[in-house]
Amino acid sequence: MANPIPLPDFLQQRVSDFAFEKLKNVWKKHVRNRVDYALNCHKKVKKLGKAVEELKEDGKKVHDKAEEDEGLYGREVYHVKAWLRQVDEIISEYGKLKDEHSKHVVINLKKRYLCSKRAEEIKELVMELQKEKQDNISYWQQQQQQQQQWPSSGFMGVTFSDSDYMEFKSRRTTMKKIMASLEDSNSRLVGVYGPAGIGKTSLVIKAAKQAQEIDKLFDMVIMVNVTKRPDTKKIQGQIAEMLGMKLEDESEEARATSIQERLKNEKDNILIILDDLYAKLDLNALGIPLQTKEESSAIVVHNQNPELEDNERIGIPGAADKKMMKAKTSFIDGSSKLKEHNWGYKILLISELRQVLTEMDVKATSIFSINVLNVMEAEKLFKSMVGVGAKNSELETLATEIAKKCNGLPMSIVTTARALKNQLNPLVWKDTLVKLEKLAVENPNAAPEYSTKLSYEILENEELKLTFLLCARMDHDALVADLVRYCIGLGFLQGVYSVWEARDRVQMLLAKLKDSGLLSDSYSSHHFTMQNLVRNAALSISSTERHTFMMTEGKLNKWPGMDELESCNVISLKRCDFIGRFPESIKCPKLSIFHIENNDPSLKISDSFFQEMKELSVLILTGVNLSSLPSSIKCLTKLRMLCLEQCILGEKLEIIGELKNLRILSFSGSDVKSLPHELSHLSNLQIFDISNCYKLRVIPHDVMSNLTRLEELYMRNIPFQSEVDDGKQSENASLSVLGNLNQLTNLDLQIPNASSLPNNFFFDKLYSYKIIIGSSNRGYSDPDFQIPKKYELSRCLAVYQEDGSFDVHCHGPNPAMTGAQGTSPSASQTTKFFRKTDKTSSVSRTLTT
Repeated sequence: MANPIPLPDFLQQRVSDFAFEKLKNVWKKHVRNRVDYALNCHKKVKKLGKAVEELKEDGKKVHDKAEEDEGLYGREVYHVKAWLRQVDEIISEYGKLKDEHSKHVVINLKKRYLCSKRAEEIKELVMELQKEKQDNISYWQQQQQQQQQWPSSGFMGVTFSDSDYMEFKSRRTTMKKIMASLEDSNSRLVGVYGPAGIGKTSLVIKAAKQAQEIDKLFDMVIMVNVTKRPDTKKIQGQIAEMLGMKLEDESEEARATSIQERLKNEKDNILIILDDLYAKLDLNALGIPLQTKEESSAIVVHNQNPELEDNERIGIPGAADKKMMKAKTSFIDGSSKLKEHNWGYKILLISELRQVLTEMDVKATSIFSINVLNVMEAEKLFKSMVGVGAKNSELETLATEIAKKCNGLPMSIVTTARALKNQLNPLVWKDTLVKLEKLAVENPNAAPEYSTKLSYEILENEELKLTFLLCARMDHDALVADLVRYCIGLGFLQGVYSVWEARDRVQMLLAKLKDSGLLSDSYSSHHFTMQNLVRNAALSISSTERHTFMMTEGKLNKWPGMDELESCNVISLKRCDFIGRFPESIKCPKLSIFHIENNDPSLKISDSFFQEMKELSVLILTGVNLSSLPSSIKCLTKLRMLCLEQCILGEKLEIIGELKNLRILSFSGSDVKSLPHELSHLSNLQIFDISNCYKLRVIPHDVMSNLTRLEELYMRNIPFQSEVDDGKQSENASLSVLGNLNQLTNLDLQIPNASSLPNNFFFDKLYSYKIIIGSSNRGYSDPDFQIPKKYELSRCLAVYQEDGSFDVHCHGPNPAMTGAQGTSPSASQTTKFFRKTDKTSSVSRTLTT
């Protein structure tokens, strides 16, 4: 037999290396870990103990905050509670492991190995919970802190924070001049202007906070977004809300008169900020008179175009102005400091054009411009936001160059920096720099839009992206509650099944978007807003990527072409003039949202209009004559949200009962007289809103009793009658039916008298309720009582007294319903009401327990 041919030396070496690598991998994978587990059991359990102790401490802080939140606002925070349950499970598992380790694993190698392995598994779970806390829980904690920020003294007014404000040397002089104007009794109007995204609003907010909290010039600050298309009623409503007053649904003139009277009689000093003006505004039409009893008004106006020269007319004062100047002389003789007198109110306006300020008769000496940041300031701001330091010289160099390309605009700098904050790959930074350099050549003004799109692209998931685009399509100072409804209607929140879970998830998403610089705080925690530059970029993304067709206050001459409609995902038409008739139907097989806000009483929708919208999830019709509901609505089998608000509703409402997938149904403010029995088939309904349906007489018993998944019910301002009326049996449902709805957590209700209450009411199962007992036609006139709005989470029970006052029992901080001082009603006041009848006494016992 021939001898085998020996392998060459280099092949022998390769085989040897290969075998060695295999053995090494086997050792690492199967032997070393086992040896390590067996020998270092005590060490691993000890390390786990430290990690669990840290988690336990964090859990205690989160638990205390969650308990405080539940006590104040009457609700559980579902994702926080779920996280806390997992923390408790981990602590329990660690306790069992620790006992096992101390008793049985001193000598037994197998048990030592299993104990170490379990310790490593538990440690991984601990790290996952810590990561979840960083990603989700921390945003909830930030949201709670924001809701409790300024004002802290108990007055009404705006609630905003200047925590992100950074002072720049180039703006110190301007800030001092603005503060001097706010303090000077001769400064009737003050204006601030500069380009969009320059940081005007942030600077003015900082000045307002300083004027209120440090210099004590004002007791209250009111801030309203005017926008390019001013909505007088909306602006009046926001001013009234922050003044703590109630405006009935009346004419603009009557509402203006009510606000004027309140401002004229107001004892506190008030600063009114009107932001985002694009044209001259009639302040008297809003209810802000330029001539008061004290003749002490002053206006601060904020404008955004520094290129316009100071050559606009100053204007010659008329007879009224001369009279006003004469009335002021008695104040000028004394100190010029506002805080030494009761001056009434000043006004601060914010606009993009200097011309707007001059047209509103702002003196040239009281107009201040905000300019772009210099190179050093831009670099400082960018690096502070992106978090880069000297340890990474490559990123630091790129940061300097990127900051230069943002053209000194704080909005672009902040948004770009936050987008790159967690991007450690230099290639991403270089790509950003190249694109900004290209934009600088092609379109120097495109940097803000690019920074927004960059932030959008790196949002961590589809939920955030969809939420951001939804926010852009909503109005300025939009309601968080409306966004929650949209998200439920579209059904894109993963793992969310209840309304409360949806609300908590949305709050977390909003916090993340604000952290990215894509959203901003509004005048209250119930609202949010978006800068115009960000909104424009978002709508551009929405139009191209999501195929949206939107129009606001425009003329619709013709609908988009067939190809465009077939790919369309969203159609939104708000306050438009429709030239010609609506089409009989439109073919939109991919449409998910159809929204019409109508101001044309002649608008008619054909019976077959909706038959080619099989994927529609959200349908909102406002102000439409639907005396005969289009039968094609029954084709919308995937519809989850149907809002027919402020509409004329007549026949065929029964077809809504065929929409078995509905989660949200609203007839709020509509002309509807009775609810059809077929609504009882809506077994998946979670939110039902029939508030302000003043003609609604019939609410069938079987409708309410069969809505077994209902979580939120809004029945304010409807002529509700109890089951028994004057000894006669009524076909209406009684309140006792509501007690059988096991999922109900939020109730907004008004009833004529306490006799409608069942003997055993169900307050204990409600997280939020606003219940008013008293006839809806009495006309509430108590200036110190404002019913919480239906979107507010609160616990309020109030009864109208014979003397025209209210006795109130409430839980949680609800200054809007207790007057300007935000004080809760005394126990004696509450007792006075609850002792009136046996019914109300039983309610009192329920509440106090």
